[in-house]
Amino acid sequence: MPQSLLTYITLLLIVLCAHSPLSAQDKSEAPKIFLVDDFDNETVDDLPEKWFNQKGEAKPITYTGDLRATYHYRIMEEEGNMFLRFEGKRGKHLSFPLRNKEHLDIYETPILTWKWRIHEYPAGANEDDGDKNDAAASIYVAFDLGRVLFKKVPKSIRYTWSSTLPKGTELSKFYGNQKIIVIGTGGDKQGEWQTFERDIVADYKRLFGDNPPAKPLAILILSDANNTEDIAKADYDDIYLKSAQN
Repeated sequence: MPQSLLTYITLLLIVLCAHSPLSAQDKSEAPKIFLVDDFDNETVDDLPEKWFNQKGEAKPITYTGDLRATYHYRIMEEEGNMFLRFEGKRGKHLSFPLRNKEHLDIYETPILTWKWRIHEYPAGANEDDGDKNDAAASIYVAFDLGRVLFKKVPKSIRYTWSSTLPKGTELSKFYGNQKIIVIGTGGDKQGEWQTFERDIVADYKRLFGDNPPAKPLAILILSDANNTEDIAKADYDDIYLKSAQN
């Protein structure tokens, strides 16, 4: 075979491999997703199967009687889509533990994405006022333990739908261990599904000034209206972590 033809074939193979969908480069760019919960395959009108109480000790779905009745969450179905709804006055956290999950590294999947649909928000609620600290919907990412006086509390970022504070407002609570970011306010697109995304690694670095652990402790959700003596009603869906290039 002439040397010129051999050179041509070699160059052609290099070009074809570089543009092949099976190339190593394209494989490395495949999207990474860690599903927290999309509430599919749940039982309508029941509590979600995968979620624990605030401390991660037990699943509220296993509770009975008066204790179970204190959790005002239930699975709903609408046009074939399953989601979680809160409707009530006094809310309790639901927690999805992450620290023991295999194949989770938030440096690989730093983008937290979720959907909210806000139906009713507690009138006059204000996350910056301890006597009015209610919200139609909140999603927390709890990280390593910080310290308040003589006890430890989780460092956390709370993304909240505020009744009164402007979108973009940022607050610091519990001696700097909880950071609050207002994602939406009042009746904006009320009754519509809205999708949100936050880079939790970037938010942690900016808010706490250091690097987060690769595995958070948990993701928590909370809707609440007891301080304002009002009602909160909101839907949650499609909570997951994904790679930044998606």
